[in-house]
Amino acid sequence: MRSVIFGVDGLTFRIIKPLIERGELPNFKKLRDEGCEAVLESKYPPLTPPAWTSISTGLKPARHGVYDYWVYADAQKRGVTRSVHVQTQRRGGKAIWNILSEYGKRVLVINVPATYPPEPVNGIMVSGYLTPGTDVDFTYPASFKEELFRVAPRYQLVPGGEYERLRLKLRVDAMVDVLLDMTEQRTRLIMHMLKEKPWDFCYLAYVCGDRLQHQLWEEAIALDPRTNRYYRMLDDALGQILALLGPQDTLFVVSDHGFRGHNSYFDINEYLRRKGLLVLDPRALSARRKAGRASTLKHIANRLWLRPLARKIKRSLKAAGVWENSGVDATRPLLEDVDWDKTQAFVPSFSGFQGGYADVFLSPDITEEQIAGLCEDLKLQKDPKNGKPLIDVIYTTEVFGTGPYAPREPHLLLLAQDGVTFRMEMGNERIWEDIGKTFGSHQKDGVLYAYGANFKRGFQAPNAEVFDIVPTLLHSLGLPFPYAFDGRVLDELFLEGMVATGGDAEGGLARRKLKKLLDA
Repeated sequence: MRSVIFGVDGLTFRIIKPLIERGELPNFKKLRDEGCEAVLESKYPPLTPPAWTSISTGLKPARHGVYDYWVYADAQKRGVTRSVHVQTQRRGGKAIWNILSEYGKRVLVINVPATYPPEPVNGIMVSGYLTPGTDVDFTYPASFKEELFRVAPRYQLVPGGEYERLRLKLRVDAMVDVLLDMTEQRTRLIMHMLKEKPWDFCYLAYVCGDRLQHQLWEEAIALDPRTNRYYRMLDDALGQILALLGPQDTLFVVSDHGFRGHNSYFDINEYLRRKGLLVLDPRALSARRKAGRASTLKHIANRLWLRPLARKIKRSLKAAGVWENSGVDATRPLLEDVDWDKTQAFVPSFSGFQGGYADVFLSPDITEEQIAGLCEDLKLQKDPKNGKPLIDVIYTTEVFGTGPYAPREPHLLLLAQDGVTFRMEMGNERIWEDIGKTFGSHQKDGVLYAYGANFKRGFQAPNAEVFDIVPTLLHSLGLPFPYAFDGRVLDELFLEGMVATGGDAEGGLARRKLKKLLDA
């Protein structure tokens, strides 16, 4: 029995269900009709690095250590700015490829995000998104890199500078062409490995859907023929893999989060400043005033219906190299210019801008009454253009789980409603901004399909969570658990008689020891 995890970054039912109904995705339709379909919730938070790591480990962030694109050093004393570095791999816990390698299974791990540097496995690993580039050793064994480029000579980890130039010019067809070429090269590599290498388990990931949907959400949700080409290519890749599977093999299709559109910003740090919970260093006040003037000009342009024209001019100047970026990176942390002695609540990371969430770091000195008051006030915030509430749900630190990497300070994790995302810059006195165009941002409801002889047919399952995949996969393979996971076996997916029988940590260790004795 073999198993495949077919991962797609940002895949959402909002797009694939109508495409299935139109007959454009026959292989996804096959999974729906002959397997199990469920929403795969990704909430803590709905962001690429922590979500894929939870899918890969069956653990929550407190045990695998990934919360963001960044990892923050523990603050040694009050008033000292933390150091920070890019997070490219989990900090703790075993991934499914480690577990299966220990069980003697041959594994192929291909393009999964947050897997750099590649780990020694019983098989082959190709590190995915967050790898610094293709000039480093991003495969295990390192010698496989040469074979990779023979098979897929135009292989890329992420879309290059050409895509960015096309994005600025809003060249939709050409943007999609770049993503299709990158995806075709990835499929070529995947199929080569599946056909030419020995394997019991393959875990692969496609990431271009996320790039497409962030920039071209209006086209994607409208089922524009230009963007539909990408989903049809995914469906074709899925069909090629289905054709390789035997009667007893299993397939899981998963996404790390869902997607939705937003056309409003809520400036969370400016809001916290207005509430007296965030205090800026005096050196930052002039920069905030400058940002405030820019925000006022945008607001006036919106009211005069000039914003689309201004946006078009700005994009053209950027594409020509005339307009320089402000230096704000949508994923970088913002740790400077804050008076840490007086600040009680702050969102340091810009990652939630495209993620549709805000991770609020709280001072250990903040009181329960202040936290409760903040939560109640956030729930009262409404988009002034339509009266819809800002907040979908608010979580406290406990949702990250318990473990060696649990946050030292309290947190509030805010998920926004459809139509709005959080912005972390300062200066907009109005707090809200109508941006006049809809872009894509992450949403908690991802995609899960389970297909194979042991799964129910045509079953619409209850919602699952990202950390349920590993225990469910191990159970589908009839393998014991090496320890207790944060996730559970999705018993409801299996045909009667296939309910888990054990899988606890103690039993799993005992069986592994017995196997070693028998193999000796």
